[in-house]
Amino acid sequence: MKILAIESTCDETAAAVVENCGAGVKVVSNVVASSVLMHQKYGGIVPEVAAREQIKSIVPVITEAVGEEKETIQSIAVSYGPGLMGSLLVGVESAKTLAWAWKKPLLQVNHMAAHVFANWIMDEASKEVPQFPAVGLVVSGGHTDLVFMKDAKNWEWIGGTRDDAVGEAFDKAARLLGLPYPGGPEISKAVERVTPEMIKRFGSKYKLPRPLLNEDNLEMSFSGLKAAISKIVTGLENLDEETRDMLAWEFSNAVIEILINKTMKSVAIYQPKCVLLAGGVAANKQLREGLKLNVENSGVKFFCPELKYCGDNAAMVGAAAIISPKEVRPVDLRPDPSVTTV
Repeated sequence: MKILAIESTCDETAAAVVENCGAGVKVVSNVVASSVLMHQKYGGIVPEVAAREQIKSIVPVITEAVGEEKETIQSIAVSYGPGLMGSLLVGVESAKTLAWAWKKPLLQVNHMAAHVFANWIMDEASKEVPQFPAVGLVVSGGHTDLVFMKDAKNWEWIGGTRDDAVGEAFDKAARLLGLPYPGGPEISKAVERVTPEMIKRFGSKYKLPRPLLNEDNLEMSFSGLKAAISKIVTGLENLDEETRDMLAWEFSNAVIEILINKTMKSVAIYQPKCVLLAGGVAANKQLREGLKLNVENSGVKFFCPELKYCGDNAAMVGAAAIISPKEVRPVDLRPDPSVTTV
């Protein structure tokens, strides 16, 4: 099956053509137009600005992705939520129109589930794909969820954040430290600048809490970390570059320790065959490497998408539509900004 997939849940406008590849999914084309540079001057995403840019971009992006594949496309897939209502409308209405005009089936895809299914994208049919049951850690600007996947369609939410999503926490901490938007990549850059000599010199001077770390559950909390950073920064006469980088390093370590700890607790409870990392924050090098090490040391297989498939993209939407298709009549499809992962 060959599918045209469309993604417009936040500030990216994306389209891709994907097809079956063994037990996984092969990407034929993948086009992403982002308005992140426009949002940087505001320090975050402005929904109205994002939607206006998507209206401008949606037709050129779809046209480029389809290329010469129009006659071979068998279905249209689209993310219907969660996301920003204005942005969702752009993608959903475009997909409905194409399904009607081309007389093709329309497949609805949960955006957060699509992030997980990015783990099925492969370059060749012989590549290993995840096996069920699996535990998925979904980390993004709006979500921090642990899910237990009995199969491709039967998922159970088993834990997650009580307050801020991890991506949101990174953005807020970066803002407090005077780092530009988006905060996650900027904090990662600061972490890379920290040397062993700096760690030795600063010691535990700026030790941050690890909320709920030792609680016997799969719940997480990140808002307190933001408050702790704020208290430290407010008490400083001058936030020099080394201090800023050390605070970013400690913040990143605290967040990642919590994520790994809770994921490994879920592995002990649910005994999955593999662990799947997914979402925009899955691009974080410390998290990818740290979680991989812990999961594989426990004898469980670990999967994480390529970096280009961690952020919002349409290839993951197409992967979800192939692995777990859900057909819907165009007239019945409505955007749902608050739909859950499961």
